[in-house]
Amino acid sequence: MDMMMETAKAEELVQSKMRREITSLDDDELWAEFEPEGIDRVLSGDIKPKTLITNYGVLRYRRGALIAKEMLSVFPNSTYIKWKWGFSNSLKELIGIAKERACTSLVLARTNSDGYDEIRIVSLLNGAAAKFSVLNLIPREDIPDQASPPIPLYPEVNMGLFTSPASVGAARLIQSLFPKVTDSGPRNGACRRNIAFFQNQKGCIHYRHYWNHAEEVSRVGDGTRVMKVTKKECGPQFVLMLTALSKIAVETGSEKRICVPPWITLPVPPRILGS
Repeated sequence: MDMMMETAKAEELVQSKMRREITSLDDDELWAEFEPEGIDRVLSGDIKPKTLITNYGVLRYRRGALIAKEMLSVFPNSTYIKWKWGFSNSLKELIGIAKERACTSLVLARTNSDGYDEIRIVSLLNGAAAKFSVLNLIPREDIPDQASPPIPLYPEVNMGLFTSPASVGAARLIQSLFPKVTDSGPRNGACRRNIAFFQNQKGCIHYRHYWNHAEEVSRVGDGTRVMKVTKKECGPQFVLMLTALSKIAVETGSEKRICVPPWITLPVPPRILGS
């Protein structure tokens, strides 16, 4: 048995060395090293995801807490903790806290030294750690006529224009932070829908969040029964751009870089999704 295990490890090492270097975040094999089973179970509804959110990086950049607060309203079933990074506070310890709370993922928020807002999504199911720049962030409180979503309803996730293998991998990671919604049908003649939109546009992932309420009403004049639809935006608004991908060993917190391009130009993306 020991000989078989050693042989398997040796073959795995050879395959690892043979695997070509990935230099582009558009590479079709970008997500090939990550086991899909855990995320598949979230997407199928077998696992209900839970997310731990915190800030990280240099403490003098205070927007990390603001970004973390907005992410709390984006990802359902999530909690926030304050975390001071340092030599004694490592990613391994943070992963340990997340596991104690039965979390399936981490979201780490910060503003980097160049002044760009970032989040890092870490899956505790397969170790995928994707870094995204957060562009054009509009907090919920700044959304005109902003509405709070109905608390009992998890948002339905609508993923649009994720067509390449690389973009599908990013979409799956994001969607694994949302519980599967199985029923949002009408009750007592009314239908409420809580919808989170992620749309991929040339590598920029646009996010919007709406609450739709539809109910039958009597039309003034002839009393005909018609459907009245009310649409409210919940916020926040932002755009994500994938800038790096790593693999985290969830037992040790050690990190292996999959693809970290030396330089990415952060665009000012066009406003879409009904803006």
